Amino acid sequence: MSPPRIYADFNGLVAGVRNPARTAVVLDTFGTVRELANAGIVLYDGLELIAYDWSDDHEDLEGHGAAYFDPARKRWVAEFDEQGVRHVAQKDRTPVTSFHCVSCRLDLSDRIDVRRGADGKICPDCGTPVDAPIAPPNPQD
Repeated sequence: MSPPRIYADFNGLVAGVRNPARTAVVLDTFGTVRELANAGIVLYDGLELIAYDWSDDHEDLEGHGAAYFDPARKRWVAEFDEQGVRHVAQKDRTPVTSFHCVSCRLDLSDRIDVRRGADGKICPDCGTPVDAPIAPPNPQD
């Protein structure tokens, strides 16, 4: 099974958390949260994934790596492997309009304002925070 392919804003490239010599991208945008939630994924240290962003009309930017929480900055990043960011052929760009609760899978699309994001919102069915896919790790785990 291949790692999930998740949107990330490559304008936010930073140094890696585990290996500062590697490139990483911050996983904090609304598009990232939506894609993780729709896939039923809550980030955890070491989760393999492919982060992507649109580059131009013919190609995408992509990086293979793993998710790591940066405790100093209180954010998740995808730290790329030694190949870093790559240019790849453009993939499907059909706009994603759905937004499902990561826990109970309820469609929250009509409850989320894409211009304002998901901050502070919770699922009305199960009470899971909408931004649960990028919540800091539980120190008891």
